[in-house]
Amino acid sequence: MSEPLLDKVSVCVITGPTRGLGRSIAQQFANKLPKGSLFILLSRNQILLDSISELILLKDGIRTVTGIFDQGSCDQNLYDNILEECLKNAEADVTEFQQAILINNSGTLEPLDFVRNLDDVCTISNFFNTNLAGCVALTSKFMQLFNSPSIKSKIIVNISSLSAVQPMKSWALYCMAKSARDMMIKVISEEEENIRTLNYAPGPLVTDMTNIACQNTKDMELRNWFEEQVRKKSLVECDSSALKLVSILQKNTFENGAHIDYYDEI
Repeated sequence: MSEPLLDKVSVCVITGPTRGLGRSIAQQFANKLPKGSLFILLSRNQILLDSISELILLKDGIRTVTGIFDQGSCDQNLYDNILEECLKNAEADVTEFQQAILINNSGTLEPLDFVRNLDDVCTISNFFNTNLAGCVALTSKFMQLFNSPSIKSKIIVNISSLSAVQPMKSWALYCMAKSARDMMIKVISEEEENIRTLNYAPGPLVTDMTNIACQNTKDMELRNWFEEQVRKKSLVECDSSALKLVSILQKNTFENGAHIDYYDEI
């Protein structure tokens, strides 16, 4: 029988934990992880970081530390130091934990335009800095730092999307970034024998991103689909999707590097 993945004292790094799915994941993981666990919460907005940190601290024995982190930054010092600085600020040491978890949640959606119109190289570069380059760099630093013998297991979850495996008109950059991040996880699963890796597609969620999709998607068929889901109230609540992720990790029967959707049976 597979061992549940959220039963160990863990250090849990979450990018983008202040809104939407990231916030729900932080709260649901705090409900599951045992006393002594530490959440490292990374985002650009300190006020929102403080808000989610206060909620997590309501859980008995759970610690938090926040770090200002712009995943689109090309400042190497940020990536070299952010995780170690957070541990130092929390007065914590790697050896305190049995497990290290990384939730790669941060990302952006726009521009939502047809490829024939994507001719601004700076816009394209900035998009991939945030959605891909920064994600890869932070993942690498996570693997380097949490390499102590005391860490018995490591888990890397990439928040993926249906768009990683299905083309969506006028969403080319988003599809490309999600597909590339999925492949990063698959490669890690081949390179690292001691890391559990998962691409989790959370379903069409009730978030600010959905509002952006409804307003700015250039392909009218896709835009109309989002608008219809909003009208029908058929979108997935973030807490429900976060609970599905918890269930997947606790069951722990997925193939390393797998792409699992919210609607998949587990």
